[in-house]
Amino acid sequence: MENTLKPGKRIVLCRGQYCNMDRRADKLYKQLQPMIDELNGDAYPPPVRLEIANCLSMCGAGPNCLIHPGALPFNHLDAETLKAIVEEYLRGK
Repeated sequence: MENTLKPGKRIVLCRGQYCNMDRRADKLYKQLQPMIDELNGDAYPPPVRLEIANCLSMCGAGPNCLIHPGALPFNHLDAETLKAIVEEYLRGK
């Protein structure tokens, strides 16, 4: 299967103190990792990188993430929002 993803995409998930209250950012990370692994497949270098940040300075709106390129912010993340972000911004559907 040919990988049609553009290289250089990144999703940065905040796992700072506010975003990770009740381990909610940890749960989102565990959900997100297999989705990113599926997108990347066997491609090297991987076209999409998953990164964490200690704080994205948007604490009142957390959990938060940024999508690069473009530093697009997404706030009040939940499982459904993450799925939509992956499909629209990382997979391009």
